[in-house]
Amino acid sequence: MVADYTNSFAIKKVTVSDAASKAARIRQWKPTSAAEIKRFFGLIIFLGIVKLPKISYYWSKDAVLGQNFPRTIMSRNRFELLLQMLHFSQQDEDNKSNKLHKIQKLLEVMNRNFQKNYTPSEEICIDESVVPSRGRIIFRQYNKQKRHKYGIKEFKLCTIPGYTYKINVYAGKNNDEVNTTPFKVVMSLCSDLLYKGHTLVTDNWYTSIDLAKNLLDAETHLVGTIRKNRKHLPKDVNAKLKRGQFVAKESDEGITVMKWKDKRDVLLLSTKHSVRFQNVRKLIKVISKPKIVIDYNGAKGAVDMSDQMAAYSTPLRKSIKWYKKDAINLLLNTAVVNALVLYQSVTDKKIQMADFRLELLKSFCSQQDVPVERPRRMIHKLQQKEGQARTSRRACVNCYKINAAT
Repeated sequence: MVADYTNSFAIKKVTVSDAASKAARIRQWKPTSAAEIKRFFGLIIFLGIVKLPKISYYWSKDAVLGQNFPRTIMSRNRFELLLQMLHFSQQDEDNKSNKLHKIQKLLEVMNRNFQKNYTPSEEICIDESVVPSRGRIIFRQYNKQKRHKYGIKEFKLCTIPGYTYKINVYAGKNNDEVNTTPFKVVMSLCSDLLYKGHTLVTDNWYTSIDLAKNLLDAETHLVGTIRKNRKHLPKDVNAKLKRGQFVAKESDEGITVMKWKDKRDVLLLSTKHSVRFQNVRKLIKVISKPKIVIDYNGAKGAVDMSDQMAAYSTPLRKSIKWYKKDAINLLLNTAVVNALVLYQSVTDKKIQMADFRLELLKSFCSQQDVPVERPRRMIHKLQQKEGQARTSRRACVNCYKINAAT
Protein backbone atom coordinates (compact mmCIF):
# COMPACT_ATOMS: atom_id res chain seq x y z
CA MET A 1 0.00 0.00 0.00
CA VAL A 2 2.77 2.44 0.93
CA ALA A 3 4.68 1.61 -2.26
CA ASP A 4 1.61 2.25 -4.44
CA TYR A 5 0.78 5.58 -2.79
CA THR A 6 4.42 6.68 -2.95
CA ASN A 7 4.65 5.84 -6.65
CA SER A 8 1.39 7.65 -7.37
CA PHE A 9 2.53 10.80 -5.56
CA ALA A 10 5.97 10.74 -7.20
CA ILE A 11 4.56 10.43 -10.71
CA LYS A 12 2.21 13.33 -10.06
CA LYS A 13 5.05 15.39 -8.58
CA VAL A 14 7.33 14.78 -11.58
CA THR A 15 4.76 15.24 -14.33
CA VAL A 16 2.45 17.94 -12.97
CA SER A 17 4.27 19.93 -10.30
CA ASP A 18 6.12 23.11 -11.26
CA ALA A 19 8.83 22.23 -8.73
CA ALA A 20 10.21 19.51 -10.97
CA SER A 21 12.79 21.44 -12.98
CA LYS A 22 14.89 19.71 -15.61
CA ALA A 23 17.84 19.36 -13.25
CA ALA A 24 15.79 18.40 -10.15
CA ARG A 25 16.62 15.19 -8.32
CA ILE A 26 13.04 13.99 -8.60
CA ARG A 27 13.59 13.63 -12.35
CA GLN A 28 15.67 10.57 -11.44
CA TRP A 29 12.67 8.89 -9.83
CA LYS A 30 12.17 5.19 -10.48
CA PRO A 31 9.09 3.31 -9.21
CA THR A 32 9.56 1.68 -5.83
CA SER A 33 8.34 -1.70 -4.60
CA ALA A 34 7.20 -3.30 -1.36
CA ALA A 35 10.62 -4.92 -0.87
CA GLU A 36 12.41 -1.58 -1.30
CA ILE A 37 10.00 0.11 1.11
CA LYS A 38 10.87 -2.56 3.69
CA ARG A 39 14.57 -1.89 3.20
CA PHE A 40 13.82 1.83 3.50
CA PHE A 41 12.03 1.28 6.81
CA GLY A 42 14.92 -0.92 7.92
CA LEU A 43 17.30 1.98 7.35
CA ILE A 44 15.03 4.28 9.36
CA ILE A 45 15.22 1.77 12.24
CA PHE A 46 19.02 1.85 11.82
CA LEU A 47 18.93 5.65 12.15
CA GLY A 48 17.28 5.18 15.55
CA ILE A 49 19.78 2.61 16.80
CA VAL A 50 22.88 4.52 15.59
CA LYS A 51 22.39 8.20 16.39
CA LEU A 52 24.07 10.79 14.16
CA PRO A 53 23.10 14.48 13.86
CA LYS A 54 22.63 14.48 10.06
CA ILE A 55 21.24 11.89 7.66
CA SER A 56 24.07 12.57 5.23
CA TYR A 57 26.60 11.44 7.86
CA TYR A 58 25.40 7.85 7.56
CA TRP A 59 26.74 7.70 4.00
CA SER A 60 29.86 9.75 4.76
CA LYS A 61 33.28 8.27 3.96
CA ASP A 62 34.80 10.07 6.92
CA ALA A 63 36.93 7.80 9.09
CA VAL A 64 35.08 8.88 12.25
CA LEU A 65 31.47 9.36 11.12
CA GLY A 66 31.23 6.97 8.19
CA GLN A 67 28.96 3.91 8.37
CA ASN A 68 29.43 0.98 6.02
CA PHE A 69 25.98 -0.59 6.42
CA PRO A 70 23.65 2.03 4.85
CA ARG A 71 25.44 2.17 1.49
CA THR A 72 25.09 -1.61 1.17
CA ILE A 73 21.28 -1.23 1.24
CA MET A 74 20.75 1.82 -0.97
CA SER A 75 22.43 5.05 -1.98
CA ARG A 76 21.94 8.26 -0.06
CA ASN A 77 20.23 9.93 -3.02
CA ARG A 78 17.73 7.09 -3.29
CA PHE A 79 17.02 7.15 0.47
CA GLU A 80 16.43 10.90 0.50
CA LEU A 81 14.27 10.65 -2.62
CA LEU A 82 12.12 7.94 -1.03
CA LEU A 83 11.85 10.02 2.14
CA GLN A 84 10.74 13.01 0.07
CA MET A 85 8.10 11.06 -1.87
CA LEU A 86 6.86 8.89 1.02
CA HIS A 87 3.07 8.90 1.17
CA PHE A 88 0.34 6.91 2.91
CA SER A 89 -2.78 8.03 1.06
CA GLN A 90 -4.08 9.00 -2.35
CA GLN A 91 -3.95 12.71 -3.14
CA ASP A 92 -7.61 13.45 -3.94
CA GLU A 93 -9.36 16.77 -3.85
CA ASP A 94 -12.29 15.18 -1.98
CA ASN A 95 -10.07 14.44 1.04
CA LYS A 96 -9.02 18.02 1.67
CA SER A 97 -11.82 18.51 4.25
CA ASN A 98 -10.41 15.69 6.40
CA LYS A 99 -7.32 17.02 8.19
CA LEU A 100 -6.09 13.47 8.85
CA HIS A 101 -6.59 12.09 5.35
CA LYS A 102 -2.83 11.65 4.83
CA ILE A 103 -2.65 9.03 7.60
CA GLN A 104 -6.29 7.94 7.91
CA LYS A 105 -5.94 4.86 5.71
CA LEU A 106 -2.80 3.71 7.50
CA LEU A 107 -4.38 4.31 10.91
CA GLU A 108 -7.41 2.18 10.02
CA VAL A 109 -5.25 -0.68 8.74
CA MET A 110 -3.00 -0.65 11.80
CA ASN A 111 -5.93 -0.53 14.23
CA ARG A 112 -7.48 -3.56 12.53
CA ASN A 113 -4.21 -5.46 12.82
CA PHE A 114 -3.73 -4.45 16.47
CA GLN A 115 -7.20 -5.73 17.37
CA LYS A 116 -7.01 -8.89 15.28
CA ASN A 117 -3.78 -10.24 16.76
CA TYR A 118 -4.22 -9.71 20.49
CA THR A 119 -6.88 -10.24 23.15
CA PRO A 120 -6.44 -7.70 25.97
CA SER A 121 -6.59 -8.66 29.63
CA GLU A 122 -9.44 -7.67 31.91
CA GLU A 123 -7.92 -4.29 32.84
CA ILE A 124 -7.65 -1.78 30.02
CA CYS A 125 -6.53 1.85 30.20
CA ILE A 126 -7.24 4.99 28.19
CA ASP A 127 -4.93 7.98 28.21
CA GLU A 128 -3.45 10.51 25.81
CA SER A 129 0.00 10.41 24.24
CA VAL A 130 1.94 13.07 22.31
CA VAL A 131 3.97 12.59 19.12
CA PRO A 132 6.54 15.41 19.35
CA SER A 133 6.16 17.99 16.60
CA ARG A 134 6.60 21.74 16.32
CA GLY A 135 5.43 21.94 12.72
CA ARG A 136 2.81 24.37 11.46
CA ILE A 137 -0.31 22.26 11.85
CA ILE A 138 -3.65 23.58 12.96
CA PHE A 139 -4.26 20.76 15.45
CA ARG A 140 -0.89 20.88 17.22
CA GLN A 141 -1.40 20.60 20.98
CA TYR A 142 0.38 21.93 24.04
CA ASN A 143 0.49 19.86 27.22
CA LYS A 144 2.85 21.04 29.95
CA GLN A 145 2.57 17.73 31.81
CA LYS A 146 4.12 15.73 28.98
CA ARG A 147 7.83 15.33 28.29
CA HIS A 148 7.30 16.64 24.76
CA LYS A 149 5.05 19.62 25.36
CA TYR A 150 4.21 20.34 21.70
CA GLY A 151 2.97 17.73 19.32
CA ILE A 152 0.14 15.68 17.85
CA LYS A 153 -2.18 14.26 20.49
CA GLU A 154 -3.24 10.63 20.31
CA PHE A 155 -5.86 8.89 22.43
CA LYS A 156 -4.67 5.35 23.14
CA LEU A 157 -6.35 2.30 24.60
CA CYS A 158 -3.67 0.04 26.10
CA THR A 159 -3.33 -2.92 28.38
CA ILE A 160 -0.52 -4.22 30.56
CA PRO A 161 2.29 -4.88 29.55
CA GLY A 162 2.06 -1.90 27.16
CA TYR A 163 0.15 -3.33 24.20
CA THR A 164 -1.74 -0.67 22.22
CA TYR A 165 -5.15 -1.98 21.17
CA LYS A 166 -6.54 1.12 19.44
CA ILE A 167 -5.47 4.69 18.61
CA ASN A 168 -7.43 7.81 17.70
CA VAL A 169 -5.59 10.92 16.50
CA TYR A 170 -7.00 14.25 17.64
CA ALA A 171 -7.56 16.68 14.75
CA GLY A 172 -8.73 19.73 16.73
CA LYS A 173 -12.13 20.68 18.09
CA ASN A 174 -13.18 22.30 14.79
CA ASN A 175 -12.12 19.35 12.63
CA ASP A 176 -12.93 16.33 14.79
CA GLU A 177 -16.39 14.92 15.45
CA VAL A 178 -15.37 11.94 17.61
CA ASN A 179 -12.60 13.11 19.95
CA THR A 180 -14.35 16.23 21.20
CA THR A 181 -15.48 15.16 24.70
CA PRO A 182 -14.10 12.61 27.19
CA PHE A 183 -17.31 10.57 26.92
CA LYS A 184 -17.07 10.29 23.12
CA VAL A 185 -13.37 9.42 23.27
CA VAL A 186 -13.98 6.55 25.68
CA MET A 187 -16.99 5.12 23.84
CA SER A 188 -15.16 5.31 20.50
CA LEU A 189 -12.04 3.53 21.75
CA CYS A 190 -14.00 0.89 23.69
CA SER A 191 -16.59 0.17 20.99
CA ASP A 192 -15.11 -3.28 20.23
CA LEU A 193 -14.61 -4.28 23.88
CA LEU A 194 -18.03 -3.56 25.37
CA TYR A 195 -20.21 -6.39 26.77
CA LYS A 196 -17.09 -8.49 27.47
CA GLY A 197 -16.56 -7.84 31.19
CA HIS A 198 -13.52 -5.56 30.95
CA THR A 199 -12.51 -3.03 33.59
CA LEU A 200 -11.60 0.40 32.21
CA VAL A 201 -9.12 2.56 34.13
CA THR A 202 -9.09 6.32 33.42
CA ASP A 203 -7.79 9.53 34.97
CA ASN A 204 -9.90 12.45 36.17
CA TRP A 205 -10.31 14.00 32.68
CA TYR A 206 -12.38 11.04 31.46
CA THR A 207 -14.12 9.80 34.63
CA SER A 208 -17.71 10.91 35.28
CA ILE A 209 -20.94 9.54 36.71
CA ASP A 210 -22.63 9.48 33.29
CA LEU A 211 -19.74 7.49 31.79
CA ALA A 212 -19.91 4.99 34.67
CA LYS A 213 -23.65 4.45 34.11
CA ASN A 214 -23.23 3.94 30.35
CA LEU A 215 -20.38 1.50 30.83
CA LEU A 216 -22.35 -0.45 33.41
CA ASP A 217 -25.16 -0.80 30.87
CA ALA A 218 -22.53 -2.20 28.49
CA GLU A 219 -21.30 -4.71 31.13
CA THR A 220 -18.00 -2.86 31.58
CA HIS A 221 -16.57 -1.62 34.88
CA LEU A 222 -14.99 1.80 35.40
CA VAL A 223 -12.24 2.63 37.90
CA GLY A 224 -10.57 6.02 38.05
CA THR A 225 -9.89 9.29 39.75
CA ILE A 226 -12.58 11.94 39.40
CA ARG A 227 -12.67 15.72 39.67
CA LYS A 228 -14.59 17.23 42.57
CA ASN A 229 -16.62 19.53 40.27
CA ARG A 230 -18.21 16.69 38.25
CA LYS A 231 -21.99 16.57 38.07
CA HIS A 232 -24.06 14.28 40.32
CA LEU A 233 -21.28 13.76 42.90
CA PRO A 234 -22.59 13.27 46.46
CA LYS A 235 -21.92 16.28 48.66
CA ASP A 236 -20.75 14.19 51.60
CA VAL A 237 -17.49 13.21 49.88
CA ASN A 238 -16.23 16.81 50.00
CA ALA A 239 -15.70 16.66 53.77
CA LYS A 240 -12.33 17.64 55.23
CA LEU A 241 -10.28 14.65 56.31
CA LYS A 242 -7.10 13.90 58.21
CA ARG A 243 -4.42 11.62 56.83
CA GLY A 244 -5.63 8.02 56.73
CA GLN A 245 -9.33 8.91 56.96
CA PHE A 246 -11.89 8.30 54.20
CA VAL A 247 -15.52 8.86 53.34
CA ALA A 248 -17.49 6.94 50.70
CA LYS A 249 -20.96 6.74 49.16
CA GLU A 250 -22.48 4.05 46.96
CA SER A 251 -25.48 4.51 44.64
CA ASP A 252 -28.23 2.03 43.86
CA GLU A 253 -26.53 1.21 40.52
CA GLY A 254 -23.37 0.09 42.35
CA ILE A 255 -21.27 3.22 41.69
CA THR A 256 -18.92 3.92 44.60
CA VAL A 257 -17.41 7.38 45.11
CA MET A 258 -14.69 7.54 47.72
CA LYS A 259 -12.49 10.28 49.15
CA TRP A 260 -9.30 9.15 50.87
CA LYS A 261 -6.70 11.36 52.53
CA ASP A 262 -3.07 10.36 51.93
CA LYS A 263 -0.48 13.11 51.47
CA ARG A 264 -3.30 14.91 49.67
CA ASP A 265 -6.97 14.29 48.97
CA VAL A 266 -7.66 11.47 46.49
CA LEU A 267 -11.15 11.33 44.98
CA LEU A 268 -12.01 8.01 43.32
CA LEU A 269 -14.88 6.36 41.48
CA SER A 270 -15.43 2.65 40.95
CA THR A 271 -18.25 0.41 39.75
CA LYS A 272 -16.29 -2.69 40.77
CA HIS A 273 -15.11 -2.08 44.34
CA SER A 274 -16.61 -1.57 47.73
CA VAL A 275 -14.96 0.22 50.65
CA ARG A 276 -12.18 -2.25 51.43
CA PHE A 277 -8.58 -1.69 52.48
CA GLN A 278 -5.53 -3.85 51.91
CA ASN A 279 -2.12 -3.87 53.55
CA VAL A 280 0.82 -3.14 51.23
CA ARG A 281 4.53 -2.84 51.92
CA LYS A 282 6.11 0.56 51.31
CA LEU A 283 9.88 0.53 51.81
CA ILE A 284 10.35 -0.85 55.34
CA LYS A 285 6.81 -0.37 56.68
CA VAL A 286 3.37 -1.75 55.97
CA ILE A 287 0.54 0.69 55.25
CA SER A 288 -3.15 0.27 54.54
CA LYS A 289 -4.54 1.44 51.20
CA PRO A 290 -8.00 1.26 49.59
CA LYS A 291 -8.34 -1.62 47.14
CA ILE A 292 -9.56 0.90 44.55
CA VAL A 293 -6.21 2.75 44.72
CA ILE A 294 -4.17 -0.47 44.45
CA ASP A 295 -6.04 -1.70 41.37
CA TYR A 296 -5.97 1.78 39.80
CA ASN A 297 -2.19 2.07 40.22
CA GLY A 298 -1.68 -1.43 38.82
CA ALA A 299 -3.45 -0.75 35.51
CA LYS A 300 -3.10 3.00 35.01
CA GLY A 301 0.48 2.82 33.68
CA ALA A 302 -0.31 0.84 30.50
CA VAL A 303 -0.14 3.86 28.18
CA ASP A 304 2.94 5.27 29.91
CA MET A 305 4.62 1.86 29.63
CA SER A 306 3.89 1.75 25.90
CA ASP A 307 5.34 5.25 25.40
CA GLN A 308 8.41 4.41 27.49
CA MET A 309 9.18 1.27 25.48
CA ALA A 310 8.70 3.17 22.20
CA ALA A 311 11.18 5.84 23.32
CA TYR A 312 14.07 3.34 23.43
CA SER A 313 16.10 3.77 20.19
CA THR A 314 13.23 5.69 18.60
CA PRO A 315 13.74 6.53 14.89
CA LEU A 316 11.83 9.82 15.10
CA ARG A 317 13.78 12.84 13.86
CA LYS A 318 13.01 16.49 13.27
CA SER A 319 10.79 16.92 10.23
CA ILE A 320 8.46 19.57 8.86
CA LYS A 321 6.08 16.93 7.50
CA TRP A 322 3.80 15.99 10.38
CA TYR A 323 2.12 13.06 8.63
CA LYS A 324 5.44 11.32 7.94
CA LYS A 325 6.45 11.68 11.56
CA ASP A 326 3.12 10.39 12.84
CA ALA A 327 3.09 7.49 10.37
CA ILE A 328 6.66 6.46 11.22
CA ASN A 329 5.76 6.64 14.92
CA LEU A 330 2.77 4.39 14.26
CA LEU A 331 4.72 1.91 12.13
CA LEU A 332 8.12 1.81 13.79
CA ASN A 333 7.28 2.67 17.41
CA THR A 334 3.75 1.61 18.33
CA ALA A 335 3.65 -1.44 16.06
CA VAL A 336 7.16 -2.48 17.12
CA VAL A 337 6.20 -2.31 20.81
CA ASN A 338 3.12 -4.43 20.08
CA ALA A 339 5.27 -6.92 18.15
CA LEU A 340 7.69 -7.14 21.09
CA VAL A 341 4.81 -7.83 23.50
CA LEU A 342 3.49 -10.56 21.20
CA TYR A 343 6.96 -12.08 20.77
CA GLN A 344 7.61 -12.23 24.50
CA SER A 345 4.17 -13.65 25.30
CA VAL A 346 4.50 -16.41 22.66
CA THR A 347 8.14 -17.39 23.18
CA ASP A 348 8.31 -16.60 26.92
CA LYS A 349 11.70 -14.95 26.30
CA LYS A 350 12.87 -11.53 27.45
CA ILE A 351 14.57 -9.32 24.89
CA GLN A 352 15.52 -5.66 25.05
CA MET A 353 13.93 -3.17 22.69
CA ALA A 354 17.24 -2.26 20.99
CA ASP A 355 17.99 -5.94 20.28
CA PHE A 356 14.47 -6.48 18.97
CA ARG A 357 14.76 -3.49 16.64
CA LEU A 358 18.09 -4.86 15.42
CA GLU A 359 16.48 -8.18 14.49
CA LEU A 360 13.69 -6.33 12.65
CA LEU A 361 16.30 -4.25 10.85
CA LYS A 362 18.09 -7.37 9.61
CA SER A 363 14.82 -8.91 8.46
CA PHE A 364 13.67 -5.78 6.60
CA CYS A 365 17.00 -5.16 4.89
CA SER A 366 17.22 -8.75 3.64
CA GLN A 367 14.16 -8.22 1.43
CA GLN A 368 14.92 -8.57 -2.27
CA ASP A 369 12.93 -7.33 -5.23
CA VAL A 370 11.05 -10.01 -7.13
CA PRO A 371 12.73 -10.37 -10.55
CA VAL A 372 10.50 -9.51 -13.49
CA GLU A 373 10.19 -12.30 -16.06
CA ARG A 374 11.24 -11.06 -19.48
CA PRO A 375 10.85 -12.88 -22.82
CA ARG A 376 13.97 -14.78 -23.71
CA ARG A 377 15.87 -13.33 -26.59
CA MET A 378 16.36 -15.65 -29.56
CA ILE A 379 19.97 -16.73 -29.94
CA HIS A 380 21.35 -16.03 -33.40
CA LYS A 381 23.68 -18.79 -34.52
CA LEU A 382 25.69 -18.06 -37.63
CA GLN A 383 26.60 -21.03 -39.76
CA GLN A 384 27.79 -21.46 -43.34
CA LYS A 385 25.40 -23.47 -45.48
CA GLU A 386 26.55 -26.47 -47.41
CA GLY A 387 27.43 -25.81 -51.04
CA GLN A 388 28.09 -22.09 -50.43
CA ALA A 389 31.45 -20.54 -51.17
CA ARG A 390 33.57 -19.47 -48.23
CA THR A 391 33.32 -15.87 -49.37
CA SER A 392 29.53 -15.83 -49.11
CA ARG A 393 27.83 -14.16 -46.16
CA ARG A 394 26.88 -16.42 -43.29
CA ALA A 395 23.20 -16.93 -42.51
CA CYS A 396 21.51 -17.29 -39.11
CA VAL A 397 20.31 -20.87 -38.71
CA ASN A 398 17.30 -20.00 -36.51
CA CYS A 399 16.17 -17.10 -38.66
CA TYR A 400 16.52 -19.28 -41.76
CA LYS A 401 14.29 -21.97 -40.24
CA ILE A 402 11.61 -19.41 -39.27
CA ASN A 403 11.61 -17.83 -42.72
CA ALA A 404 11.49 -21.22 -44.41
CA ALA A 405 8.51 -22.28 -42.30
CA THR A 406 6.56 -19.14 -43.12
